[in-house]
Amino acid sequence: MNKSLFASAVLALVLGAAPAAIAHHGPGQFRGGEVTVTGVVTNIRFVNPHAYIYMDVVGEDGETEAWRFEMQAGSLLRRAGWDESMFPEGTEITITGAAGTRERTAALYSTGVFADGTELGRSTQRREVVDDVSAMEVESRLASGTLDLNGTWAAPQRYFDPTEAARRANAAAGGGMGAPTGRGGGGGGLPNGVSGLTEAGEAAVERYAAAGGGNPRHRCEAVNIFHDWTFDRHVNEIIQTEDTIVMKMGLMDIVRTIHLDMDEHPANIVPSKGGHSIGRLDGATLHVDTIGFTGDGYLSASLLHSDQFHVTETFTYNPEDHSLTRVYSAVDPVNFTGTYSGEDVVYISNTPFEDYACVELMDDFIEPIE
Repeated sequence: MNKSLFASAVLALVLGAAPAAIAHHGPGQFRGGEVTVTGVVTNIRFVNPHAYIYMDVVGEDGETEAWRFEMQAGSLLRRAGWDESMFPEGTEITITGAAGTRERTAALYSTGVFADGTELGRSTQRREVVDDVSAMEVESRLASGTLDLNGTWAAPQRYFDPTEAARRANAAAGGGMGAPTGRGGGGGGLPNGVSGLTEAGEAAVERYAAAGGGNPRHRCEAVNIFHDWTFDRHVNEIIQTEDTIVMKMGLMDIVRTIHLDMDEHPANIVPSKGGHSIGRLDGATLHVDTIGFTGDGYLSASLLHSDQFHVTETFTYNPEDHSLTRVYSAVDPVNFTGTYSGEDVVYISNTPFEDYACVELMDDFIEPIE
């Protein structure tokens, strides 16, 4: 890539052909068609929920404009082997992505091509072994006779590879957002197993919508103990002692403590999004019972739980593939009829856990579209 090419911005807006990938903030921000821009890096922010590359771009009129490109979450990029040192200040790069509809000089990062021809797709893996249990030397978590869940666990990564075989493997691993199955995705319908809302449940939905609605994640808030365990495939950590099992979620920082030394819940529970959990180990399975949730808890746009939400879970370890499968069900006598249920799977990870520490930069507009 020569300097004359670098000196101009290549803005190719293809209207009506927006890429399917859209930031999880909701519709509208990156649906302006495809855009390709060449410039130099001025800053890089590997934060959650989205990392950003900032660039100076020289337009055809010779004026320099400040652009930014939204990437995956910083912790997901690090899990894939990326780091900030890949984008030193002054680096020349051409980025193609989905144009912003609220900012004229912003886009969703799809592909970046460096001056030497190196290409980085949004989900390109840069580690030879990325949480591949088959390539790890992993001891069975049942070797001592008692299930040992200590360590990091995560849903399989989404990754980019141009080969058809890799695309099929990625699809088989679940190329979507890594959310648990058997639930609604936040749309207008009720999740599987929930047959209807009570009058109180309908009032909760109306109350939530009147207060602004939307997925709590869009406000840098935790959602619930189901979604935040696997959504976006962040790395979770489990710390197990003789009396407790602490589950730290890599998304939005929910921390659950499962008490193994209690047979009953205490009477003075302080309500929280994670609830109060008591558990029992039985061979390869951890049985968990949880109450003590806050009211108006988000399950989907059409379903909120009350403070009477009651969850039962089993976490079962498979020594053959080192997976941990959770099957859960929940009832709420106040807000809905039926049983909210689903399951998800995580695997032993060789990536360190890191706090999510949400820093939302989406609304730091550079140049709004008039």
